[in-house]
Amino acid sequence: MQFSRFAKVTALSVTPLALVAGGFQATALASGSASGPASASAVSSDRTGPAFAVSQLSTTSYGGLKDVTGFAADSAQGKALDAQGLGVARAASGETAVVDTSSADEGITAAAGQGFVELSWKAYAENAQYAIVRDGKEIARPGAGAQSFRDTAVKPGAQYDYQVVPLLPEGGHAGARTWGMNVSVPASGSLAGLRGQAVQQAEAAAAAKTTTLSWVAFLPFKKVDAPKAGCDYKKGYQYGGDGRSKFDWKSDKYRAALHATVTWSNKKVVGNKSVKPTHVYKKSTGKKVATKTATDKHMTAKKLGSGKNSVDIRFVMHAANPFCKGLGGVKGAISGAATINMTKSGNWTIRSGKHRLMPNHHIYIYNGGKVTNVYTRKYVGLPCLIGSVLCQEADLTGRYGKF
Repeated sequence: MQFSRFAKVTALSVTPLALVAGGFQATALASGSASGPASASAVSSDRTGPAFAVSQLSTTSYGGLKDVTGFAADSAQGKALDAQGLGVARAASGETAVVDTSSADEGITAAAGQGFVELSWKAYAENAQYAIVRDGKEIARPGAGAQSFRDTAVKPGAQYDYQVVPLLPEGGHAGARTWGMNVSVPASGSLAGLRGQAVQQAEAAAAAKTTTLSWVAFLPFKKVDAPKAGCDYKKGYQYGGDGRSKFDWKSDKYRAALHATVTWSNKKVVGNKSVKPTHVYKKSTGKKVATKTATDKHMTAKKLGSGKNSVDIRFVMHAANPFCKGLGGVKGAISGAATINMTKSGNWTIRSGKHRLMPNHHIYIYNGGKVTNVYTRKYVGLPCLIGSVLCQEADLTGRYGKF
């Protein structure tokens, strides 16, 4: 009998796992805000290497892994599992897990078994270091060169959103990627339970009709004093903001927004863009004296390509301040761009991207009623909106510097 196989995975080398034994100073990663040190219970077990390594998974061989998925390739369950890159594998150690290879071509896989979640990835450099974020909080930093992480502080039946975030050298690295994996811990460690869990996940992913990837930029303050130079209205005036500080996907208060909605039946992508008007107020009276709306002609949300169970999205975010001509030849604007791969099951990869550090930025996925935060970042300063060569940029593929 022919059994279903995992989705195609490029063979990738994996080095032994080496975790920082002591505490660490957490910095803002995918959450964009400072996190405290992880508790000891959230630190990986002291394994010498991953049991379910990316390098062991391919279409022709599992290396030391045994395929125990247990469904014929032409069965309904086998087809569903194959379509979503899911299966069940047994390691040489005897451990058995549900394996997700849907983002393997992007460089990462996940395995979930009784009492553990194991992530395995391809690093951008030999001595690259990564931070592991679970449900928005940093929980560990494997040592430089590590390309796997095992989380043993998980609960049976629970679902977790993991992010594997590069800690980049100053200036970044062209090969760096940030990954997001949506992992369900099996309620049962029995073979039957794992097989049932894999099928359940595959059927849930298959049921998704559409998924929307969004990028929203908003000003947290209600009003801000006009700058001394660079804009039409200066001293004595204020520019209106959006008056919200939370990264709330339901809010309709923003400066600019991009949305890319994928219809999975044909992988068609429909892009939408929006720019809200900018208001100017007389500071002494609070009276509104002017309103303009920046053009959205430089903003795009489009499909670049697609794979078996994924789509590549390209975002270009650019909305200038309609009242500011800029300083030093640099025009004030909300500006950024990103290329993101998104799977039908909700996993994602930021392949490339940067944005100016003004205003607040929020990238998220809406998938069948579930909302996943991909990226949140608070603003640094006003020069970016005025127009200044001093405006800093953030790297979407990882983190470096102080945040």
